[in-house]
Amino acid sequence: MLAGIVSTDPNLPGRFTFLLSVFFLLQTLTGHVHAQLYSEQVLKRIETVYGANIRGVLYEDIAPYLTTSEAESLSEVTLTFPYPDPEYKSQKVGPRPPDFFGFSMNLDTGVMRFPLEAIKFFDDLALAFAWYEHQQKDPTPIAEYVVRLHAGNAPAGTPLSVLNVPEDAWKQSAYVDDVSQKTLKSGLTFLLLHELAHWHFNHQSYDEITHGAAQQQEARADAFALDVMARMKTPPYGMVIWFLATSWVTSDRATTHPLSSDRLVAIAESLEESPSRFISFENRHTLKEADIRKLALDIRHIASQ
Repeated sequence: MLAGIVSTDPNLPGRFTFLLSVFFLLQTLTGHVHAQLYSEQVLKRIETVYGANIRGVLYEDIAPYLTTSEAESLSEVTLTFPYPDPEYKSQKVGPRPPDFFGFSMNLDTGVMRFPLEAIKFFDDLALAFAWYEHQQKDPTPIAEYVVRLHAGNAPAGTPLSVLNVPEDAWKQSAYVDDVSQKTLKSGLTFLLLHELAHWHFNHQSYDEITHGAAQQQEARADAFALDVMARMKTPPYGMVIWFLATSWVTSDRATTHPLSSDRLVAIAESLEESPSRFISFENRHTLKEADIRKLALDIRHIASQ
């Protein structure tokens, strides 16, 4: 399994304000991702190592906390880890559709897509953010890089190389390893549950419903994810990466996972309503209700901008 998801750092919620700010910055831009960031060898390693871990999160870590009907829905789901479309690899003209945040559920078949590019990029962002915090560096270059990558004019190279983050940063600092892994796993847990909710509640494709109905579906999927994470006593810190992910959509895909200030407020209210539900006997010494309220306050602050 990936590293544990309960944070031991009381200041962690506030650090995600930066990532939420990136979300709103990206919302103002349009653009395309033009290049494949990762080699096939890297993606094969992600499939082998992370694929097994993510399956474990869904079918071993999450499953015991589901109700009977929720577990039945999970039994109908097939989790897949697709590679980039080979047809686009060979094309020399036109942008390749971005798949760095292509987490999704096929509402007809129950196939949940967690693209290998998206998993690796998520991991790199978590590691970069933890490294910059550990080094007490201004995280602005991360925001600038994400924006330029979205616009299709980022410097060549992998995210970590462009951001001057060592590939083995997690080996160089126990803090970096701890924070990045907890960010990654809690974020993936939220994503898995969010997509499972779409299947469990028989949601409709967004090209078949109104924007308002789409917002309602997203809010219900958010609430489901938070509810199950509370049963797991899992602080939802990493879900902020999902907000960043959702912002990475071009105009023609703007309804894939519509996100609004109302949804952010609803998430904040859910956290504020009963912060103790995320605290267990085991983590009570390292996690306080004030930590969860701080996360909610950060989300409210960004929603109001």
